[in-house]
Amino acid sequence: MKDLWRIPDFLDLEYFFIQDNILTEEEGVAVLKERDRKLYLDAIAPTLDETADPDREWLIYRWLQERRSMENESSGGQALLPGRMWYELYGLFWSLFSFLAMASGAGLAWSFLSYSGKQPVNVSLFFLVFVGLQLCFLIALLLLWIYRRIRGFDLRSSFLLSLVNRGLSGLLFKVRKYGMNSMASTKRARFAAALAAVRTRGKGYGDLFYWPLFLLFQLFGVAFNFGVLGVLLVKVASSDLAFGWQSTIQLSSTFVADLVRWIALPWSWLLGSGSYPDPSQVDGSRMILKDGFYHLVNSDLVSWWPFLCLAICSYGLLPRILLFIAGSVGRRRSLARITFRRPDHNQLLHRLLSPRLETVTKEEGEDEAISSGAEPARWKQEERRGGLDVPKRPSQPRDGVNGALLVLVPDELFTECDPVELERYCQRTCGYLVSDIMRVEFAEDEEFTTLLREALLKHNCTALLLLQEAWQPPIHELLRFLKILRHCCDKDMSILVGLVGKPTSETLFTRVTDTDLSIWRQKTVMLEDPCLQVLPLVEV
Repeated sequence: MKDLWRIPDFLDLEYFFIQDNILTEEEGVAVLKERDRKLYLDAIAPTLDETADPDREWLIYRWLQERRSMENESSGGQALLPGRMWYELYGLFWSLFSFLAMASGAGLAWSFLSYSGKQPVNVSLFFLVFVGLQLCFLIALLLLWIYRRIRGFDLRSSFLLSLVNRGLSGLLFKVRKYGMNSMASTKRARFAAALAAVRTRGKGYGDLFYWPLFLLFQLFGVAFNFGVLGVLLVKVASSDLAFGWQSTIQLSSTFVADLVRWIALPWSWLLGSGSYPDPSQVDGSRMILKDGFYHLVNSDLVSWWPFLCLAICSYGLLPRILLFIAGSVGRRRSLARITFRRPDHNQLLHRLLSPRLETVTKEEGEDEAISSGAEPARWKQEERRGGLDVPKRPSQPRDGVNGALLVLVPDELFTECDPVELERYCQRTCGYLVSDIMRVEFAEDEEFTTLLREALLKHNCTALLLLQEAWQPPIHELLRFLKILRHCCDKDMSILVGLVGKPTSETLFTRVTDTDLSIWRQKTVMLEDPCLQVLPLVEV
C-alpha cells in the first residue's frame, strides 16, 4: 500500500492537517466531522470492498485525493499546494543538477585534454583530479556513514544535506508568493500559516525528506563522470592524444607499474592485462623534462587511455550509481517505516469511520420516556441507504476505530474521575476504547516506568492519554513527565493530552476555553514531538 504514497503526498497531507487545525479553531470541530463523514459516505465508501476491512493507509490516501479535488474546485483550476510546488521545484533541480554536472565534468576534462602536440597529457594529474579526489570523497562518506551507524544518527545529522535542505525549503517558501496573488486575503493568510508549519511537522517523517537531496548529490556525481568520460572518448576518437606521466618525487617505473596493476584489479580479471599499461609501457611513457619528449614511443603514449576510462567508470561512475540505488532503497525503507498512526491520522480516521451523532431533546420530538438513570438525550445515527440518510437508533455508536488506549490520571484528579464518563469521552472525541486507567504522579520513578511498559504490552495499546485540567497551564515538571512518557513507549506511539475545563460539583468533564487550549499547545510544541497532541476531551 505504501506504493501509493510519494513525498508530495505527505506534504499535501500535512498541509491539509494544518488547514483543518486552523478551521477547527475558527469554526469548531463539528464542521470537520460533518465534512469528512460526508466525504466518506459519498466518495470513499462506494469504492470499498464490502468483504474486507478498509485499510488505514488507503483510507487516508483516498481522503487526500478528495481534499485535493475540493481544493481544485475552490480555486477554479489546479490549486497551489505544497506537494505540487515541491514536485515542480525538485524536477527543476533534477534537470539543473544533471546539466550543470555534465557541463562541469565535460568542461574540466576538455581543459585537461587540450593537447597541442608538443607535450603529452599528464596522466598523474588527470588521475588525481578525476579519480583520486572522488575516491577520497567516497572514503570520507563511508567513514561518516560508519560513524553515524555507531552513534545511531541518520541523514538528518549531515551538515551538508541539512544546509541544502534549508536552502531548498527557503526557495520553496519564496516561490509560493507568485501563486498567492490571486487568492483572497483570508485564504492567503491561511495558506502562508499552513505552509510555514509544514517545515516543522516534516520532522515527524524522519529522514524521508533528506533522501531526495542525497539522490540529487549522487545524480550530480553520475552526470559529472558521464561528462568526463564522454569528453575523454571523443578526444581519443577525434584527435591523436598522447599520455605520459611525470613526478618530482623520485618514483621508479616498477613502483608505478605495480600501482597501476593494483588500481586495475576491479576490471583486469574480466578484460585482461591489455586494459592497463604493462611495465614496459609505463617505463616508455615516463616524461623527464631534461630529456624532452620526442624520443617517446607512440604505442606507449596511447596505452593509458583505456586505463583512464575504466578507472573513471570503476572509481567514479559505478560507485555513484550504486549510491543512487542505495539512496532509492533507503527512501523506500523510510517510506515503509511510516505507520500512519500519528494523532492527526487517528483523528482523521475517527471522523471518517464514526457515524455522525447528534442529540435530540424532548422538545424536538422525543416521545419515549426517559428513566432516571438514562441519558437526557438519545443518539441518532445516520447511515447510507439507497443514497438517502436514514435515521436509525443503535444501541451504541461505532467506537474504537484507532484501537486501545491507556489513560493516565493524575493523583489529584483520580477520585473525581468517573471511569464511565472518561471512557465515553475518549470514544467520542478520539475514537479509542479505554483498556485501562492508571493513577500517576509526576515524578521519575523506575517502578512507574516498569508498570507503564507492562500495561502497554499487556493491553496492546496504540496510544496513551494523559488527563489534565486546562485552566492550570503546563509547568516544567509536566513537560518533563511527557518526555519520560515518550522514553517509555515507542517513538511512533501517539501521546494525547486530554484537557478538561474547570470542574463543577456535578462533573470533572467540562469544556475547555480557547485561551487555555492555545496556551497548552504553545507550551507543548516546544517538545518537538510529532506524535504528541493536545486536544479538548469535551468537544463543543
